[in-house]
Amino acid sequence: MLNLPDLLKEKTILSDLLQAFQPLEMSGCFFQEMQLIPSPGNMDYLYSGAYICLGGVFDAATNFSFALASEILLTLEVMVTSIRVFLNRSPCENGKDTCTGFSKEIIPFLCNKLGAYAQKLLMHKRDKDDVDSSLKIKGEMVQKILRIYLGNCPSTLDSLNEIACSVLPQVYSSETSTKDDNHRTFPTLCSATMTVWYRVMHEENISALNNLVKEASLMEKPRGGAKVENVSRLLNKILQSVNVVVFLINMCRNNDKVILHAMAVKYGGKFIDSFLRVFDFLQIQFPMHKDLILQMIKELQKATRTIQTLCSEAKGSKQTAITRKIPATKRSLERFLFHVKALLYTTSSGCSFWMGNLKHKDLMGQVVSSQAYLDGEDDGIKDDDPADAIVDHQPTDVSTPH
Repeated sequence: MLNLPDLLKEKTILSDLLQAFQPLEMSGCFFQEMQLIPSPGNMDYLYSGAYICLGGVFDAATNFSFALASEILLTLEVMVTSIRVFLNRSPCENGKDTCTGFSKEIIPFLCNKLGAYAQKLLMHKRDKDDVDSSLKIKGEMVQKILRIYLGNCPSTLDSLNEIACSVLPQVYSSETSTKDDNHRTFPTLCSATMTVWYRVMHEENISALNNLVKEASLMEKPRGGAKVENVSRLLNKILQSVNVVVFLINMCRNNDKVILHAMAVKYGGKFIDSFLRVFDFLQIQFPMHKDLILQMIKELQKATRTIQTLCSEAKGSKQTAITRKIPATKRSLERFLFHVKALLYTTSSGCSFWMGNLKHKDLMGQVVSSQAYLDGEDDGIKDDDPADAIVDHQPTDVSTPH
């Protein structure tokens, strides 16, 4: 309702609506992180009051109803969206909207609050008597909550890394132990909702990488102001994103769910496509940040090898949910291979590069016959393993022996 165009045009009606949700007392500590405190009567003050009111209802709802708390969280997200739309209607000067007195700080401030609320709900301890305990319904809602959390937390990549490296392993450990789900960091992450978390994390990681690609393109411009510390910070963020996708894809080595394997192949290819868009920037920065960029490529190679194994096993067992995604992903892997080759060749970095046929191994690392994965089908891509490109940091010339 807060996003209805006509409502946003009528400031008086919107003001009256927000006034109905004002708390009895506005706590000053709510604004302690803001420099420009909203003034009573202004729209940002009224939005904040309504936010405090709904936040209190949210806190109470988490004690007895996951579904109700989820709906309130979605309402809080709508409020933030409403503020964005409202601010886009008039220009801002000196941190204030010239027509409404809106503080530009209000959006990031409320977004941080929204991310904290979403995190609290993801850490919600499940109650067996909760009437909304349907895992299917909860899974759909968890997807929305997780996106809100990752989109509004202080650092999306930091949160993705934490979940990938520290939280996801708890699901596997709990499957072999007697621990209750409520003892995990995020009880809403369980075997029933794993697919949801896995897909959202892939998509949010690719989105984060795309934002980094845009940032890199700005630095490439003559007036981009590419200071050494800024470049280093950006490269480390890209490495963070690479680490996330590597961990997510290598999870498939310990999980035999076909749907996870299919998503690993699909999103692995999409990640490679996005990563290739930053290669021109990497080539420019290679002389000064060689070690960091090589580390990035070597880490990503771990994922490409797993993807190749997933593709081979899927073709051998005729898993159509995966095989239909193979052609596009293999093309992405081949493009990655030749981009790496071109990068090292043109920079003459003293690193060796060669291509070769490695031993065929399954997901558990066991050597298998090369005939095990032949299914007679032609996916339009040759079966040479694009992941068999080796990058080695040695004081030798770049070469590609046959």
